[in-house]
Amino acid sequence: MKNLPFAVFLLALLTACATDDGSRLNPNMMSDEEIVAYNAVQVRVWTEILCIREVSIRSRIRKRHCSTVSQWNERGVSAGEQLNIISFGTPQIFR
Repeated sequence: MKNLPFAVFLLALLTACATDDGSRLNPNMMSDEEIVAYNAVQVRVWTEILCIREVSIRSRIRKRHCSTVSQWNERGVSAGEQLNIISFGTPQIFR
């Protein structure tokens, strides 16, 4: 009887952890078939998932990276801004 509050708390905690509300979508854990099915029901292009196989500097093994089109766009804009900041104020043609 003394452990009843602890058991109720533990049951509530486990139930909360097991509940999947769908807001935390990890496209890297999805199979190709799941990504195709997910993209088929998306209305906007920006919410579709796009997977790219990239080679990292440390390894020649290609790794699959999946994100939404919007996230890939933000990544490209961020990289472009970083490159512009690095070369900002310096001449583009060196003599």
